[in-house]
Amino acid sequence: MKITFTHYTKNNELRVSTRPFEQFVDKVKTDSKNSSVARFREYVPMLESGYQYYKGMKTWTHVMPAAEFTKDDNGNLLFKATTGLLLLSFANITDADGVEGVKRSVAFLPSTFCVVKSADGLGVHIFVRYTDESGSIPSDEAAAEQLYKVAFADAAPVYKSVVNATLQASVPTLKDDLLMTLDETPYFNPKAVALRISKNVRRQAFEAQPAQNSIPRNTAASSNGTKERKHDSVKENIERMMDFLNSKYEFRYNTLMRYTEYMEREGWQIFQPVGPRMQKQMTLEVQLQDIRVSIKDVHNFLESNFIQNYFPIDDYLFKCHGKWDGKDHIRNLAHTVPTDNPYWEDWFYTWFIAMVDQWRNYGGRTYGNSIVPLLISKQGFNKSTFCRRLIPEELQWGYNDNLVLSEKRQVLQAMSQFLLINLDEFNQISAKVQQGFLKNLVQLPNVKTKRPYGGHVEVFPRLASFIATSNMDDVLFDPSGNRRFLGVELTGPIDVSRRPNYTQLFAQALYALDNGEKGYFDIGETQRIIEWNTKYQVEQPAEQCFLECFGITDNEQNGTYLSAAAIFNELKQKYGSGTIGNSLLSFGRKLKNINGIKRRRTNKGTEYLVIRL
Repeated sequence: MKITFTHYTKNNELRVSTRPFEQFVDKVKTDSKNSSVARFREYVPMLESGYQYYKGMKTWTHVMPAAEFTKDDNGNLLFKATTGLLLLSFANITDADGVEGVKRSVAFLPSTFCVVKSADGLGVHIFVRYTDESGSIPSDEAAAEQLYKVAFADAAPVYKSVVNATLQASVPTLKDDLLMTLDETPYFNPKAVALRISKNVRRQAFEAQPAQNSIPRNTAASSNGTKERKHDSVKENIERMMDFLNSKYEFRYNTLMRYTEYMEREGWQIFQPVGPRMQKQMTLEVQLQDIRVSIKDVHNFLESNFIQNYFPIDDYLFKCHGKWDGKDHIRNLAHTVPTDNPYWEDWFYTWFIAMVDQWRNYGGRTYGNSIVPLLISKQGFNKSTFCRRLIPEELQWGYNDNLVLSEKRQVLQAMSQFLLINLDEFNQISAKVQQGFLKNLVQLPNVKTKRPYGGHVEVFPRLASFIATSNMDDVLFDPSGNRRFLGVELTGPIDVSRRPNYTQLFAQALYALDNGEKGYFDIGETQRIIEWNTKYQVEQPAEQCFLECFGITDNEQNGTYLSAAAIFNELKQKYGSGTIGNSLLSFGRKLKNINGIKRRRTNKGTEYLVIRL
């Protein structure tokens, strides 16, 4: 049985290796040459803000006991085989005999394969053997991941009942790891009996274990021999309700999605929104414990500040911070898009770090990421796939490609809850929406809207950035210059054969932002964008008619100054109002925005220098 070891070098290069489990057991008995674990334990009492700030944490070796992994050329972990080992990590041990007491307690459980002291010296890592019902372990990664989750849900309550410590529960995964540690006397039982895990039915032996967090009924004997509940005060009932729910579930308030989530402590280790049905179920569970509260009391608790806030994007970016290996992963990703646009890679780089800055400074920005990459090609060039793959699997909840711009409240809400919005089929957006609502939308630093059934307008910080795709190349309508779009016409299909190294992508973006790189375009770059986008601008009939009849010059001796009204009347007589339109004001605006036209102000108004053709 081989397990996986990973660490980052000082140059942020990920190193991956596998070794037999027996070598791991031997290795933890002695510290490294520079006594890194012992020195770390000396610093632990002073690390109040978290171990991540310890100076040696960046390059510390991590151990993944659940599976054997390798690394591909792009730095991603690739699954090879599962080991049949489940990792249970306990912290804050309260056992009278500390770690040694925990070892003795869990040694009685026949499936305990190994127990070692954690790197900080305050907890333990327990390795539990398991198999499926047939006594084997899956070779397919998806099946192995599923079985691992079920094994965690089944085994965790058993070990929690005998270990006086806090189980560090999260969403179980084959990539669960621990810091390389030191334990002179690890418990190791190579003959441990594997738990037989059923996906549908829990093992009867487990169900027989006492529940660690169950709340005993407060009863008193009545005169007829039956038992009745004591009538607690309102305060006591509320406190008991909160204690019971917190013992059965773990709660967090998702500040991004603006709802409370729950996870069963002894069931599936997955957070889910607390919907109306679940809220009713929790109320009944509390009342079945003879705790005298109403559904309103349960609702008040779930919607209160007693529930800890959770912002999901912070967790992901924190894991990437400080891990950049120095390679240009962002421009390499842009390079997978074949195009003759010589500025594309640099433009994409600036937009990408602006997107990450929008996430990182959620609620603290005075301007929004107002640039939108626009991928243009015929169908089948993997445009939508490329856009979707900009967001890692862990954050796919934050990708949206079916936004209806006519539903303004929905759009504003999406901007405060999604990470990336793909304006797919951009060519179907009307000129009115593109020049008005959308143009204003993409530059907003925050959004103002009223929640459904809300009584007043609220201000929500913006989170989302935009990207767009189109099957047509004449899609931009703004005659004043389309500076908010990065037009890129594809010369071939986008290469989506390799999975991006998301850790390095976002690590590079964070490094760039930490070092003061800008996530916006200066005046010179903006002018270049406007000039490049002219090839994707929709030519209006009135403008085409004007260029058929008039030429543009800057030589006053060759040209004639004419007012917009004079030019409008000449074109209207030749082409008719059906082509030119009836609005002189609208025509004057189009005339003013024709590239290169020279004009002057007179007492009769603005006149334009033209040559009659």
